[in-house]
Amino acid sequence: MVSCLLIDGNAAERSRIGDLVRGFGMDCVERAGAAEGIRYCDEKQPEVVLMDATARPEVDEFLRRVRRQAKGRKMPVVILYSEAPDMASMGQSIIEGAAEFLVKPFDGRLLSFKLEQAGLLKH
Repeated sequence: MVSCLLIDGNAAERSRIGDLVRGFGMDCVERAGAAEGIRYCDEKQPEVVLMDATARPEVDEFLRRVRRQAKGRKMPVVILYSEAPDMASMGQSIIEGAAEFLVKPFDGRLLSFKLEQAGLLKH
């Protein structure tokens, strides 16, 4: 079973996206913030991280820390999402290690497609 960490400060959005992820048969753990997510990644090493990109400094720090924590292990596939991303933030996120960037609202079909592209979901 693919393990997913979902980081979003909005409980309702966490629940909505978490339900999508679990609907794909993935194990999904939800956290409210980047600091909690960093600790979780250090302990459990999820295969994929879905994260709200709204809190820019925390996102950048999360990506840097998770990349450092990998220490030769495979870094999780990080997919960021936001309502209104800007090109500079998206580019910086990719440089820091994010694999994808989604624009909200997204549905299960788009998320499924992105997870398939990353090799985490097969249809």
